[in-house]
Amino acid sequence: MNVIRSTSPFRSAFRALSVIVALTISSLAFGSPLLPKNIVITQGAAQSTLVDLQENPDGTLSILAEQTGKLSGLGAFTGHLAYVANIDFNTGTTFIEGSGALHLPGGDLEVSVHLIQVGLDYPRPFTGLLLVTGGTGKFAKTSGLFSITGIDVEDLTDNVHLIGTLFNVAKK
Repeated sequence: MNVIRSTSPFRSAFRALSVIVALTISSLAFGSPLLPKNIVITQGAAQSTLVDLQENPDGTLSILAEQTGKLSGLGAFTGHLAYVANIDFNTGTTFIEGSGALHLPGGDLEVSVHLIQVGLDYPRPFTGLLLVTGGTGKFAKTSGLFSITGIDVEDLTDNVHLIGTLFNVAKK
């Protein structure tokens, strides 16, 4: 039986989102220099394809996936994510955590992945967050957050929808 720790990555991601929202609102209200510069609000779609799946001795699954998609205002991207899935067979809930990178024109976004998937039979809906933790090129000082939703289908390629806000994206 797998036990979920009280220090869930979702708690950390939501705490980070709360801080970003609070800073943004206070910066707008009081004209503070803390307001992040070069804010990009984006949305898009992608396909995520499972390329490797390994069962670990502790019962979790190690997963490698590749993504292709497009984000408004940023362009086409490819991605590579590695994550661990922890399935609770009592509730039919899968907790997925990992990291990776989205490769965009002008640089890469480094992300941590925090997803919850519901159900033991296909199709299985999932939702979660991609927390932007840095990057390269014009994204070197970028932080931000993507909301991600989709449905895990049996054929190993899932359609994914992304909505996000990025802070401190350098000009071209």
